[in-house]
Amino acid sequence: MNSDHGLTIEQLCEYQNVIITQPNCPYCVKAKLLLDKLGTEYTTLVLGQELTKTVMVDFIQHVANVNVRTVPQIILDGHYIGGHDDLVAFLDRQVDKTSFDDFEL
Repeated sequence: MNSDHGLTIEQLCEYQNVIITQPNCPYCVKAKLLLDKLGTEYTTLVLGQELTKTVMVDFIQHVANVNVRTVPQIILDGHYIGGHDDLVAFLDRQVDKTSFDDFEL
């Protein structure tokens, strides 16, 4: 699948740690702050700049078989996490919050 502008699904699949955001999104800011606090490196992709909403929806459907309509959408170590609240719950379940090798969803 190709986008009329920006990244394709194939290109998005190459990212291991990514947060898909949009400008002025408070939950996107909160999610990035959580990961920054942990020292997690990630790529931020902004809707309307690096990809379209249609590509984001198709990408998440492709990697996680989930229909989404909101941001942020978070992938860590190539695994789909979800949005901000999913990230918080995910991090609460982690024993070692510096490694995502053997995490639970």
